[in-house]
Amino acid sequence: MWDGEKLFLNFLVLICAALYWFTTSHYIPAVLGFLIVFLYFFDETFAFMTLILSVLTLLLMIILLFIDYYYFSKGDDFAQFGFSVLYMGVLYFKSKSIFEAS
Repeated sequence: MWDGEKLFLNFLVLICAALYWFTTSHYIPAVLGFLIVFLYFFDETFAFMTLILSVLTLLLMIILLFIDYYYFSKGDDFAQFGFSVLYMGVLYFKSKSIFEAS
């Protein structure tokens, strides 16, 4: 449960969720990221729920990214899109590592 790769990915999710929340002020994907990490530390048997929350968070982030870009004219905000892509990548690696055999 506490191997290095999973612990590192969980801390990356926490850091990226906090930075995403700070740069975009969208709190729902960040709170879902915190919930993903909390479920892992609480019990590892919630792996499928973690995977569903990861996919839901990714879809919500993509929707919010397009809404910000097209409707609110924040297309020149590099930090917002940079941290969005970074958070998406970290969630992808987190969801990929859930069912990998070690």
